[in-house]
Amino acid sequence: MAIKLISTDLNGTLVRQHTMSDMILKYVGRKQFERANTVFKQQTSGTATMQAAFANAAPLTAGITLREAIEYTQKHMTCIDGFSDFFSFFQEHDISSVINSTGYSVTIYAIQANMAKIDGIIGNRLIFSYKNDDSTEELTEEELKQLVFAYFSERYAVCDNSYDRIIAAGKVELGICDEDAKATLLTQYAAEHFPGILPNEMLHMGDTMGDSGGIYGIAKAGGLGVAFNFNKALEDYLREKIMAEPDIKDRIFFIDPKGPDSNLMNVLKEVVLASP
Repeated sequence: MAIKLISTDLNGTLVRQHTMSDMILKYVGRKQFERANTVFKQQTSGTATMQAAFANAAPLTAGITLREAIEYTQKHMTCIDGFSDFFSFFQEHDISSVINSTGYSVTIYAIQANMAKIDGIIGNRLIFSYKNDDSTEELTEEELKQLVFAYFSERYAVCDNSYDRIIAAGKVELGICDEDAKATLLTQYAAEHFPGILPNEMLHMGDTMGDSGGIYGIAKAGGLGVAFNFNKALEDYLREKIMAEPDIKDRIFFIDPKGPDSNLMNVLKEVVLASP
C-alpha cells in the first residue's frame, strides 16, 4: 500500500545540528552547551531518558530571545542534503508530512513558515515569556506560532523589538516523553488531523535511539520504519528487533549511516518510490 503520511525526526534527520543544544552554544555559552550536550548524547545513545535530558537542559535555555530562536534556523541551522526536494516531492504528490521530534516547536514553526510545506508537528514546547516591569506572562502555543509566522510574512515584524523582549523561560513542556511515544502519538495525531490514513500507510524515520520506538512501532503496525543517517545504537537495536520478529524485516530500512554524505533523496528513491 502506498505511503500517504511521512513522519520524520528533525535533529540529525532533517538538519545536521542537534538544535536544542546548539542554540545554547550560540546564544548562552559554551559551558552551558557542554552540560546540555552531555545529557543529550546520553539520551540519543539510549543511556538517559528524555525526561532526564530535558530536566537538565531546559534551564540552560533561559534568556534566549524569540528573535534568536527564530533566526537560529536562518543563520546557524544546516539542512541535510536533499531537504528542499524531499518536501517538494510530498507536496507535488499529495503526501502529508509531519515533523515528529523532541525538538522545539518554535524551530519547527520557523521551518514551516520559511523553508518547507509541512502539514503538522508533534514535539516539545520551549516556553517563552513576555517580560516587562509589572509581570511575567507565558505565551500560549498559538501566540508563539502566530509570532513566528508573522516574523516571515509581515514586513514590520523583523523590526518589532518585542521579539527581543520575549525570552525563553528555562522550561520545556514535553509532548514526547519517551522513545515509544512517537508511534503512538503519530497514530493519534493522524486520526485527528488526517482521518482515513491507516497505520500501514505511514512511514516514520529518524537517526538515533530517540526514534527507535517510532521506527519499530510503525513497522510493527504495518507501515514503514526508516533509520536514516543512523547511528550504531539505533542500528543495533533495530537489527535485534528484526532477528526476534522476522515478519517486520521488509518494513524496516537502513538508509545512509551517519555521515556527511547522507542525502534525503535516497529515502525517496529506496523507500517511498519503491513501496507498492
